[in-house]
Amino acid sequence: MGSGMAVGVAAVTLTVLGVDYLRPVVPASNVAAGPAFYVLMFGTVFGLVLAGVVAWRLLAPVLSVYRRGGLSLVTAMATVLPMLLCMAANQLAGRLGLVGLALAALLVAALLAAGARRAGVSS
Repeated sequence: MGSGMAVGVAAVTLTVLGVDYLRPVVPASNVAAGPAFYVLMFGTVFGLVLAGVVAWRLLAPVLSVYRRGGLSLVTAMATVLPMLLCMAANQLAGRLGLVGLALAALLVAALLAAGARRAGVSS
């Protein structure tokens, strides 16, 4: 589940980075319009779905579809809380902080996925 959350955080962090690049220098009068808005909305949903899919794949040793699906949904929804790290990274270090957070999240995801695969093989 942790690996799924980390992948979701990385996806949302890259989405926020993309929004930062798309945001105009002069703010528009209609905030809920333009490509930055749509990238933010669809990228966030994509990050949550991706977290659930990664959790589903890594939970393959769990034979119960009900449990596996439930844990995948919980993983997707639990990704919302660590997504708040994007705000802190952006405020503290800007775009470089977002890139660092995305890389750190991907590293954590890879390490946790490797551990989950080892645990699934040994059981």
